[in-house]
Amino acid sequence: MLLHAVTFVGLLLAQPEIPSPKDAALKQELARLQGGWQIEAMQEDGEKTAAADLKGRTLFFGRDTFLFRRPDNLIQIGMLKLDPAKTPKTVNVTIMRGPQKGDTMLGIYTVEGDALKVCLHVPGEERPKDFSAASGSGRLFVTAKRIRNKDDGPDLTGAYRSVSTEIDGSKHAAEVDIERMGDAYLVTYKRGPGVAYIGIGLRKGNVFCLSWISQGQAGITMYTIESGHRLIGHYSQLGGPGILSEETLTRTDYK
Repeated sequence: MLLHAVTFVGLLLAQPEIPSPKDAALKQELARLQGGWQIEAMQEDGEKTAAADLKGRTLFFGRDTFLFRRPDNLIQIGMLKLDPAKTPKTVNVTIMRGPQKGDTMLGIYTVEGDALKVCLHVPGEERPKDFSAASGSGRLFVTAKRIRNKDDGPDLTGAYRSVSTEIDGSKHAAEVDIERMGDAYLVTYKRGPGVAYIGIGLRKGNVFCLSWISQGQAGITMYTIESGHRLIGHYSQLGGPGILSEETLTRTDYK
C-alpha cells in the first residue's frame, strides 16, 4: 500500500495537468459540498422520517465520495457525479456499500450557503424535475444543514503566494492551492509549470498543520492563521537536524 501511495505521488508530481474550464467549475462545485451536513428532513415515497429518527443522521462529503451515517453506524457509501451546468443542477449517486449497493440513483440538488437539498429517484429510471417525494414517486428528498465548528472561522480554500526562508537566509517563492477535502485540506505547491510539493492539512481554530511530500523529501509545517488572509508557518524536514524554517502564505484570490 505504501509503495502504491509513493508511486501515485511521484506520478502526480511528474505530470501536472491544467484543468479545463469544465473541470475547474466541477472542482469549485465539489468544494461547496465538502465536510459534514446534519440531515434536517427526509421524505421517501411520501413517507416522512420522524424527527427522533433523524437525530444524529449526517451526510459527509470528501471529494466525490459521500458517507451516510447514523451516530452508531455507517449506512451507505457512494460516489457522486455532478453536473452544475444543468438547471436544476444534477447528480448521479452510485452506491458502493450498504442498501442499494451497485445501483445508480438519478437526482437534482441545490446548495445555497449552509443549506443543501437533494432529490433522488431511487430506482434510477428518471431524473426528478422538482424537489418533492410524493407517494408513488419512488423519490427520496433530503434537506440538510452544514455542520460548523464555532472556532473554525473562514474557510481556507483558495490561491496563495508562499515565501519561505531557509536556515541560510535564502528565500524561495511558490504558488499554492488549498482545496477542501472533506474535513481536511489538499495543498499543492507549484513552481513554474510543475508541482513541487503536495500535502494534506488539518485545521483546529487558528492553527493549520500540514504534512507534505516531494520527490525524496517529506516534512511538516505548523501555521498560525492570521487576519488579513495570511498564514504564518514554521516547518521542518524528515531526516533533517530539526531546525525550523519560516514560511508565509498570503491569499492572492481574495475579493
